Amino acid sequence: MNNARVSAEDLHRVLEAEVRKLRSGEEWTRWLDAAALFPRYGFGNVVLITLQMPEASWVAGFKAWGKLGRRVKAGRGIKILAPIHARPKTESAEQPEQPAVVEGTDAQLVGFRVTTVWDITHTVGAPIPQPPTPAPVVGTAPVGLWDALAREVGASGFTLSRRSTGDDSEGFTDYVEREIVIGDRLDDVTAVARLAHEVGHLRMHSPAEDAGAGNIMCRGVREVEAESVAYIVLAHHGLTVDGSSFPYVAGWASTVDEKEPERVIKATGARVVNTARQLIDSTSTHMETNRPTLSLAPATETDLLFVPPGLNGPEL
Repeated sequence: MNNARVSAEDLHRVLEAEVRKLRSGEEWTRWLDAAALFPRYGFGNVVLITLQMPEASWVAGFKAWGKLGRRVKAGRGIKILAPIHARPKTESAEQPEQPAVVEGTDAQLVGFRVTTVWDITHTVGAPIPQPPTPAPVVGTAPVGLWDALAREVGASGFTLSRRSTGDDSEGFTDYVEREIVIGDRLDDVTAVARLAHEVGHLRMHSPAEDAGAGNIMCRGVREVEAESVAYIVLAHHGLTVDGSSFPYVAGWASTVDEKEPERVIKATGARVVNTARQLIDSTSTHMETNRPTLSLAPATETDLLFVPPGLNGPEL
């Protein structure tokens, strides 16, 4: 991508082309890996960052790097989209109503502008420690993650139990009894992965979605959403899980919207990254508070935080 003269329309066109590639399970898994690395960015900007610099590891804005004592190199940078919010000025006889670009909760999204962020390799300055992240976990679940996810279950008014599921399933959510059940024969890694999956369902879905027409078609989307949230949260905490459950991305997206599967993919990606970000924040805070020796980093405001609705498509 030629960064010299890039417009918001250019980035939108590039993004549309890249989203079409996410129809394969391999590309979807690659996006999930990037989302785990950059949980502060929305779906569309994760795609744009990965496209322009696949090897990026720590991305932030100009002011953020300055606060960390780093200077941005000239001629470098990653182009992403930032929202433009505005609210109408008070109309008078002398001056017709005109929108004013502002910040605030009552402002409305009116468009997007191109902004630049930089990877740490695009900066120079005094050495600084890399963002503290857990080391990869092999053969065991991250310490404290089960308890952190269990806390999410309780906060939603559900109970959590380990017992026989009565069939071959690893676990399930019972909305009538308001209970999440995780199979008692699962090893710790599989159990925490399943719990993350069920918490994803709890955060994003409801029994009402099973009622009415199209419920069978949407079931695949809900499973992909829950599994994707679990994948991002676990990866952020150092636990790599098998991504082989995503080879049918094109299948479920086309089933919901045969003519515009990309619309479904964008909407799913938006829901996934929003939910995963919330769970990463809450679980990291809980784990840091209760296990200070884990060296987990709390959420920091070093990135541009937003999920542009114009990029992510409508809610499903």
